[in-house]
Amino acid sequence: MALSPFTLKQADFAALDRVGLRLPGMRETKSLTTTSRIEAPATIIATVVPGAELRVGAFCSLSGGTLNNVHFGRYCALAAGTVIGTHEHPTDWLTTSRTAYWPQVYGWDELVAPDRASDIRAGKRPFTGSCPVTEIGNDVWIGQGCFIKSGVKIGHGAIIGARSVITRDVPPYAVVLGTPGRVVRLRFAEPLVERLLALQWWRYSIYDLFAAPFDDVARAIDVIEDRIAEGAVTPYEAPVVTPADLAEPQALAVRLAAQFPAPMAAAG
Repeated sequence: MALSPFTLKQADFAALDRVGLRLPGMRETKSLTTTSRIEAPATIIATVVPGAELRVGAFCSLSGGTLNNVHFGRYCALAAGTVIGTHEHPTDWLTTSRTAYWPQVYGWDELVAPDRASDIRAGKRPFTGSCPVTEIGNDVWIGQGCFIKSGVKIGHGAIIGARSVITRDVPPYAVVLGTPGRVVRLRFAEPLVERLLALQWWRYSIYDLFAAPFDDVARAIDVIEDRIAEGAVTPYEAPVVTPADLAEPQALAVRLAAQFPAPMAAAG
């Protein structure tokens, strides 16, 4: 997959932070796939692997760990120490070693077989299951120190308990704990889950929804449904940031400042 390079300096981080993009986890990333995107505002403190495919929805707070080839919906929270998107190895090949499908790893082919390195690279067989994209829904909370296997899908509204190991898909609004992770309950009764999934409240800015009593889910759904029906709220059109935008971070900061209200854009 094609990569888009960028370099962020300290002044760039400060400028972007002021307009809703806090990206310290991308200090050493240097490139992302051209299909990557980040909605603002968002915070990415977790370390992002160079060359990853990364999609992050608005209002996400990704506070720690390591991320590679992962899509997050909006309003996700990620605690420290979580690992998402580690590389898999072929188990039905002659060897599980990366050298079989990535012979240039660490430059070993040039070191050991310099006269045949080009032929070796030309003849390598792709391992398509190396790092499939992990899909995280909207409003997902992932607790401290979790491990999430590459390619897993986690449904909207799910909670992954601290130190859990997730090796299979997680249904919406499930609470999952343990090693391996198991569903211990749903966050809400099934009728409420069905209403939440139909409502898709995360399409909106939560700052437009404060008329709803968030601590009473059934009533909150009623209020939000009414406000949508009345046309009192409209879906949040998040500013979208691409890797190409990150290659011009100061220009990006100016663009975001123009899109956000002045008090936020001017905040230090």
